[in-house]
Amino acid sequence: MHRSRPTVVAVFILAGTLAGCSSSPEEELISNFFRAARMRDNTTLANISMASFSPLERGTVQSFDVEGVAEQTRRPMRARALGEALGEAQAAETEFSERKQVYQDENLEAIERVVEAEREGNTLRRRADRTVQESWTQWREEMAQHAQNVSEARAQLSEERVVADGSTFDPAAADMIDVTQYDGEIATVRVRILAQVQTPDGQDAQQTLDVAIERAELVGDDGTPLNGRWLITAIEEVG
Repeated sequence: MHRSRPTVVAVFILAGTLAGCSSSPEEELISNFFRAARMRDNTTLANISMASFSPLERGTVQSFDVEGVAEQTRRPMRARALGEALGEAQAAETEFSERKQVYQDENLEAIERVVEAEREGNTLRRRADRTVQESWTQWREEMAQHAQNVSEARAQLSEERVVADGSTFDPAAADMIDVTQYDGEIATVRVRILAQVQTPDGQDAQQTLDVAIERAELVGDDGTPLNGRWLITAIEEVG
């Protein structure tokens, strides 16, 4: 998913020489997607895709031919490790916040003078207050750093789990699967198609599109496999 474009192109050129003429599961999924997009069937789209091909913005695909299917790639699904990292960052933030609160309670009057002087742009005259100001500045800076660490860890986890969450989501299930409790991989297949597109202004055009299809293949702590469904995760015009 994160390959550079020249690498992806080389893979497609090779795969294109091996692609057969019979319908494939990838072709069926893409066909269902563009049919649902034409019909604006949002329920079907939500079940098979995380990507968008808006008729109002990109037009409608009337038909397409598969030019090549790249070799499947796999990458680790790191939601468990990133979830643990988030938990550690949150625990460190909580521990630091508690120590900061103790210092604040012990020096509350001096801190209030510091805050007021900073708000008014005044210089503190008492040496003791200036000492508290230096300490309080450091406490605030470190607290901000902990908050940033938590925010970054949460963002990394959110980005990493999005495909696994979508792939394993079952609308009929009472609870969502917590993918942070699983190990496994994200499998990716890229399909290059030549699409006949009716543009939003009613013109007919040919577009070469790269379609990324992914799914989660997970394993629970007891060794039980959990394979999600294939989802279209990106549709990019080539050239």
